[in-house]
Amino acid sequence: MANFDLDSTVEELARSVEELPIRSKAALFGACAEVLVPLLDDVERRTSGKWTFSAARIALDLVPPFIEGGPAQGDHLELRKRILAAGPNGHELDSPWSSYAQDALTCADAALVAASTLGDLDFEPIWIQYVINPMVVSLDVQGYDVEFSPGPVGGNELQVQLDRVIAFLHSATARLSLQAVDRVTYRDLVEEAEIIRPTVLG
Repeated sequence: MANFDLDSTVEELARSVEELPIRSKAALFGACAEVLVPLLDDVERRTSGKWTFSAARIALDLVPPFIEGGPAQGDHLELRKRILAAGPNGHELDSPWSSYAQDALTCADAALVAASTLGDLDFEPIWIQYVINPMVVSLDVQGYDVEFSPGPVGGNELQVQLDRVIAFLHSATARLSLQAVDRVTYRDLVEEAEIIRPTVLG
């Protein structure tokens, strides 16, 4: 059985994301960002509020009306700047917390881009790597090097955690390519996306 290849997997998923309608792109990244918000809450608590992330919540509240058929509202450039400036860098906060924050914020930003008036032009499918990265970082903390020492699919307990993330994303992009998104679909997607949030250690 071939070993897992992270780069090839990301590229394959990015191609699937690229083919999605713009509302489905907003739904996928909005759902994933919603699931990663608890990691932002953890960062806030762990740093006693040194970093806060209210802009991400504002962005995510703009996504459901758009995916349910409402018009895109503005370019959201100022809100995007606030989202992307909110996260700590690696030299400011130790891994995995800096990575968790940046991944969650990037997913929120991606959902907002898709829901903006320039969504079709500015959206980058490769942002799907930030949906996968929290689990990759979590496994790295546990001593499992996904990129340089990969095991076969299902090869061990840690690999299985990553396999489930990838399987969810393949399934979600396939379904979103075939069906319109409504409130129920979005709620179900958020529930299914829970698999991408790693169990926080320590």
